[in-house]
Amino acid sequence: MIEYPNMPFEIYAWIATLSSGLVAVSQKLTSKHSIKNPWLLNFFFTLFILLFLLPLGLINHVGFPREWQNIFFSAFFDEMFWILFIISLYKLDVSVITPLFNFRSIFSVFLGIFFLGEVLRLQQVLLIILIIGCGFFVAIDEKFKLTSFFKPVIALILTAMLALALNGFFINKAAVHNTFWQITVWEVVFSQLLLLFTVPLFMKDLKKVKFDQYAILLAIALLEVFYKLSANKAFSSNLVVTAVIISLPASMIIAFLFSVFAPTLLEKHSLKVYLIRFAAAALMIFASFHL
Repeated sequence: MIEYPNMPFEIYAWIATLSSGLVAVSQKLTSKHSIKNPWLLNFFFTLFILLFLLPLGLINHVGFPREWQNIFFSAFFDEMFWILFIISLYKLDVSVITPLFNFRSIFSVFLGIFFLGEVLRLQQVLLIILIIGCGFFVAIDEKFKLTSFFKPVIALILTAMLALALNGFFINKAAVHNTFWQITVWEVVFSQLLLLFTVPLFMKDLKKVKFDQYAILLAIALLEVFYKLSANKAFSSNLVVTAVIISLPASMIIAFLFSVFAPTLLEKHSLKVYLIRFAAAALMIFASFHL
């Protein structure tokens, strides 16, 4: 059994937040400057996560799941999310993508209505309208046109958020009969098996990838594992405060710092654009937390 260091849950929540932010920014940097094929990036990112998680799962006596179906569906939608997210990263700023994660809350509400018989309250309707309205502003650029939201790539990342909500839905169902490690490890195993179908999409690029590029993906995968384990530890101690800390847009803040100190590496916009995006993101986080 893995023994977590005896630290306050807030520290684990901040580790999870920072790890998640670094994953998104690192993937964007990799897509922009190192690996041009999103299918290759996604395949080896998932493979390296599996290589890290397998030993941890074995240490924790992972065994075979008691129930397979929900883990498979969680893996399917998890991989759907990662594919769409990474493809979107090649086309969108990190500071645009990060706030759009709040749309996951909207989809989760409707999943609860359709599958669990929950009732949509007036407060939720107003909060959903607020999130959607703010979505127009996080996509804004120097042209200051709200129509920036109506791009095919925005539809792509919103579909990714739907997949992420469905992933959470099936993980919740899987948790009824399976342990944390059974879900965590076997979800990644199924994801990797599904990704075998994408090998033809990057096979010709394999010989172009150098050792240092694989090393970068290995480091990003390790950060993702840190996120998974830290978030799990924090949520096991406190739900509300952990949710607030983890919902903070760390990758958006990191992207802004890049725009100031290394504008050619990641993204660069005017201060006015970032102020609008941050204000809209803050309102979206507030609304998501109260949905």
